[in-house]
Amino acid sequence: MKWMNLPDEYSGEDSSFIVLPIAYEKNVTYGAGASRGAIEVVKASKHLEYYDEELDCEFFEKGVYIHPLLKLSSESAEDMVALVQEKLKPIEANKFIIGLGGDHAVTIGLVKGLEEFYGDFAILQIDAHSDFRDSWNGSKLNHACVIRQLVDKHEVVAVGIRAQDKDENEAVENCENLQTIYGWEFDIKKVREALLNIKAEKLYITIDVDGFDPSVISCTGTPEPGGLLWQQVIEILKLCFSLKKVIGCDVVEFAPEYVLVENNERKLSSRARSEAYILARLVSKVMAMKGNFFLEN
Repeated sequence: MKWMNLPDEYSGEDSSFIVLPIAYEKNVTYGAGASRGAIEVVKASKHLEYYDEELDCEFFEKGVYIHPLLKLSSESAEDMVALVQEKLKPIEANKFIIGLGGDHAVTIGLVKGLEEFYGDFAILQIDAHSDFRDSWNGSKLNHACVIRQLVDKHEVVAVGIRAQDKDENEAVENCENLQTIYGWEFDIKKVREALLNIKAEKLYITIDVDGFDPSVISCTGTPEPGGLLWQQVIEILKLCFSLKKVIGCDVVEFAPEYVLVENNERKLSSRARSEAYILARLVSKVMAMKGNFFLEN
C-alpha cells in the first residue's frame, strides 16, 4: 500500500510521515464496519492531487510511509492497546504519526505509545460524543471511554460534542482537565481560547469522523446531526498547528458502506466512496499543515 500511490522515493520507511492503519472494532454502540475504514481511506488517497493549493505546498516531498495493516479485531481491548503501543516503539521520535482506525479505542494505544516519546502533551478531540464513560459493555477500553481513560494524564479540548448521557455530562462538567465546546455553541474563537488555556506546548489531535455533520460524513457508527462542516474542521486544525507543536493525529470511526453488484461481489457505495476520498483529503491536509509549520514546530 502507498499513500496517493506515491513513487518509491517518497514512500519509504525513512519518510517524515508514518500512516498506521488499524483494523479494529469491538462492542460497537450502533452501526458496525469501522474495522474496514482505514484500508478504504488509503485506497481513496491514490486519487488525490499532490499539490495543496490552500497551503501552497507539496507535502509528499517529505515522504509518506504506510505501515502494514494491523488486523486487531480478534484481540481483546487490552491486547489491542498494548500491540498498538508496541508498534510505535521502533518509530523515531521525529516522525509524524497518523493513525487510521478502526474504532476510537485505538486512540488509547496511540496516545500511550507517544507518551514514551513526548511525555506531557494535550489532546484536541473532534467528536460528536464525549467518550467519557467510565466503562461501556463491560470494558474501560471501549470506544465510549477513550477520553475518560486519557484525561488524568492529558489536558483535553473537546470540540463538536452533542451526545451524552446525564451521568457523563456531570462528569465532563466537573473535570478540571477537560474543556468542552459543544456543537451548538461552536465558535472558532472559543477553540482558540481553549487552546491558549492549555499549559502543555505539545498537542495530539484525535478526529472521530462523527464530529462532522452527516452532510459531510455519514458512514459512521452513530452519526449525529448538528455537526461540524469541512471548513470549520480545517480552521480548527490550522489553529492547532499555529498555536501548538502537533505531535500526531488519528482519524477514526469511518465505517464504509458496501453494496452487492454482479456475481455477488461487494463494492463501496457511492456515498462511502465519496467519504473515503474526503477523509483521505483530510489526512493529507493534516500532513500539509505539519509540513508548512515544520520549521516553526
